[in-house]
Amino acid sequence: MRSLFWPALLLLVGCGGPEANPKIQDPYERFLGARELAGRTDAQAMSQLVSMLDDSHYLVVVGALDVLATQHRPEFLQHYVPKLKHRNPMVRQSACAGIGAIRNEDGIPGLVEALKDPDPAVRRSALKALADYPRNPAALRAMADAVGDKDPSVSFMAHRLLGEITGRKDVPKSKDDWAKAVQ
Repeated sequence: MRSLFWPALLLLVGCGGPEANPKIQDPYERFLGARELAGRTDAQAMSQLVSMLDDSHYLVVVGALDVLATQHRPEFLQHYVPKLKHRNPMVRQSACAGIGAIRNEDGIPGLVEALKDPDPAVRRSALKALADYPRNPAALRAMADAVGDKDPSVSFMAHRLLGEITGRKDVPKSKDDWAKAVQ
């Protein structure tokens, strides 16, 4: 048994996990490459992140969107809005979250449109992002409308978020009641 210890240890040391590299073939490693750029604001890093938004693999696009969102720069809205129509729901979710994070009210119409997405997870992400705009009447109206969503998880989230935003716990879980309450 002892004779296998050192060769096994050498094998483990030689085998690394994924390497963060935005130019490599493996999508997970490209995703890690995007994550490596977090916190960097230099032109080269920004150029790499923006180019990753057009990657063929959804995971890389999600990574780039998430890293851009950490910078909270409203001018990045131009990168999020097109991704609200991406074919992959995880990208659409990240785009919604990014619009919430950058706090650019020009993104609210896109979030309102995302409340019509066929995927309930995307609709929930749009609701969370709309909740980041608690003083915007259009955001509140859209959230009140979402209380009537056919998916119970979306409907309940809209009701709960509206209660948190407004401080109103007395409003019944009804689209019409919330529409009156947020007028």
